[in-house]
Amino acid sequence: MSWAERVRDFGGEGPLIHLAVANGFPPACYRPLMEALTPVGHGVSVLPRPLWPDGGRPRRGITWYTLAEDLIQAFDALGWREVIGIGHSMGGVITMVAAARRPDLFRAIVLMDPVLMDPKVLTLFRILRALGLGPRLHPLARRARRRRRVWPSREAAAAHLRSRPLFAPWHPAAFAGYLEEGLRPSRDGQVELAYPPEWEVHIFVSVPHDAWRFVPRIPVPTMVMRGAMTDTFTADSEARFRRLKPDARFMVIPGSHLFPMERPGETADGIRAWLMEILHSA
Repeated sequence: MSWAERVRDFGGEGPLIHLAVANGFPPACYRPLMEALTPVGHGVSVLPRPLWPDGGRPRRGITWYTLAEDLIQAFDALGWREVIGIGHSMGGVITMVAAARRPDLFRAIVLMDPVLMDPKVLTLFRILRALGLGPRLHPLARRARRRRRVWPSREAAAAHLRSRPLFAPWHPAAFAGYLEEGLRPSRDGQVELAYPPEWEVHIFVSVPHDAWRFVPRIPVPTMVMRGAMTDTFTADSEARFRRLKPDARFMVIPGSHLFPMERPGETADGIRAWLMEILHSA
């Protein structure tokens, strides 16, 4: 499968705006956010490995840094340069690492609630992984292992997912995008999750403990957004980021860690206003 076949296109004209998604979520659930950015650029998203039809099963040695290299390889293969990189959660870390390693590929980056937590928490996750206990004891990995993955029909899946607290605050178009791209036909004629829970667990367990080292190495204009009620990129994380990169711009959006799906309009407004500053100052 070529890199071009792994690209989702949100439309628009102007500079490329690339979205790197969060673990477990397909690009389509970011459609209301990305379409709101089309007045300032052309929105695209390269599918992460878990969503590749030929991606196979997760294996030891595939890390978040592997996913950052995937992004670099995709940009090179597609001839993309001066990209505005937007990343959510895992995608924020991947975008940051790619920009630090290959600044020639990026014009600016926007990190939405990146997984840059208290270093002590990240070290604990590293210890759990080393002991082989991550899948059982990492709270998000444990939840992903238990997640229902098969339903008799799309209607049944939609009804079940709509009842879950996770999706209750979502913008209707974001939820519709999840149903569209987050589900696929199973071999037995039912409907299953398109983002395999095995991959979701693997990614949660392999969260890098040392990603903070890339923050002062970010060479391009940077905006960092966090949800007012997030449990991931907290106020303490923001303070640490400010110390490491004082010239970054920060913004708080109402909502949880999933504020891009909950408040896509407000999120896009903040990004668009900042990008207008960046692009006009060039």
